[in-house]
Amino acid sequence: MGFSTMLLLRRSDLDEAARKGIDRIRNATGRADRMIGDLLDFTQARLGGGIPIHRKPADLNELVRVVVEEVRLANPGRRIDVTTVGSGAGEWDTDRLAQVVTNLLSNALRYGAEDAPVRVETRAEDGVLELNVHNAGEPIHPDVLPILFQPMKRGTGREQATTRGLGLGLYIVDRIVHAHEGTVTVKSSAEEGTTFSVRIPRHAGRHA
Repeated sequence: MGFSTMLLLRRSDLDEAARKGIDRIRNATGRADRMIGDLLDFTQARLGGGIPIHRKPADLNELVRVVVEEVRLANPGRRIDVTTVGSGAGEWDTDRLAQVVTNLLSNALRYGAEDAPVRVETRAEDGVLELNVHNAGEPIHPDVLPILFQPMKRGTGREQATTRGLGLGLYIVDRIVHAHEGTVTVKSSAEEGTTFSVRIPRHAGRHA
């Protein structure tokens, strides 16, 4: 369905109303696909002992740039700034880490101030790579922070506006990062905005 709608959008004889209709179909299809994928991952994580990963040599900096470009295309008019410091080389499950970046970016765009950029940064340290995703805007409610990475939880305030998801995105982020022997944390305040920080070792067996 997604490929078909992309082909339709390339046609030159579509008026604005038709384009908007196709965009709505594409967005709805994307949400359905993500929800199905999240449910499968949730089942795997809960019943199968965790989300399996398959590490292979790759450049995480390049992966981040590719995912950011895909998210930009799906969110025209929103600004996403990317900074990479140091080497992104390591052994990663690139498909799973693409999920992490996509989920964190989607979260930042959904809840961040629309007139402020989302900032993505990777920073290399000894044996570890850190990924930070920051957005300005209303902070996460303090009551929500302790349950933020738990599945199917709903908070108060803006967290009730998690739109049409299942409350699994951040849980899956946490499980994928955990499978990479890493950590994910969040800081959120009205003054500084919200930053999710992921730290993962470049190679298996070296804890972040």
